[in-house]
Amino acid sequence: MEYLFIAVGFAFAGGFVGRAKGSSFWVWFVISGVVPVIGLITAYAYRHETDVALRRCPGCGRSRRIYDAICTICGTELEYPDDDEIIEPTPTLRVPARL
Repeated sequence: MEYLFIAVGFAFAGGFVGRAKGSSFWVWFVISGVVPVIGLITAYAYRHETDVALRRCPGCGRSRRIYDAICTICGTELEYPDDDEIIEPTPTLRVPARL
């Protein structure tokens, strides 16, 4: 029973840390709940999703992360961009977190 309370506590902590870094709360909640200490450490060490460079989709013009292979809005296949097409991340060009 004590393990369950510890796992739920780590799950909430991991979820909040993951959400603060721009990722999904529920993904990090599950990961941190299944492997409590390691999951929370991983959520803390995970990169900020808001710090990833962006590029414009040629099909719909929306901002996509640089590592996306297909635009989730219009379905356009995206090639790796040239250096002049890369957009540095700013708070106004936020891409929502994925589940």
